Amino acid sequence: MTMHIEQNRDECRGCAVCVAACKKQHGGVAMSTFHKSINEFINCVSCRDLSCIRLCPTGAMHMHFLGVPVVDPDECLGCGYCVDACRNHVPQLIDGKAVKCDMCVDRQLQGKAPYCVKACRRGRLKLIDGVLG
Repeated sequence: MTMHIEQNRDECRGCAVCVAACKKQHGGVAMSTFHKSINEFINCVSCRDLSCIRLCPTGAMHMHFLGVPVVDPDECLGCGYCVDACRNHVPQLIDGKAVKCDMCVDRQLQGKAPYCVKACRRGRLKLIDGVLG
């Protein structure tokens, strides 16, 4: 089982409320990005090769039991291998540690949607069980 957040690009208006909600809930750091020029929401798609996990020398980047790659900040060295490995450039190095979209696993454990999905009033983002690419 792997999870990702899927965007309906054809119906998305590009308001980026999803990213604003994410940023608000994560101390001013957006875990996902929105490229207005191409109307695309970019976040972790839990890709098939999971190179971010495979290349992490400490195991800080690992698969959560909900099927989401997550980072343990206490184990992260800040080497940046996960950043370089991700084709979507999702992990970021902030204050010497890797951070990335964890699809709000804490909310999922409470039966709630990730903040970005909840914020999209038009329902153009969906939490999906499955692998992309």
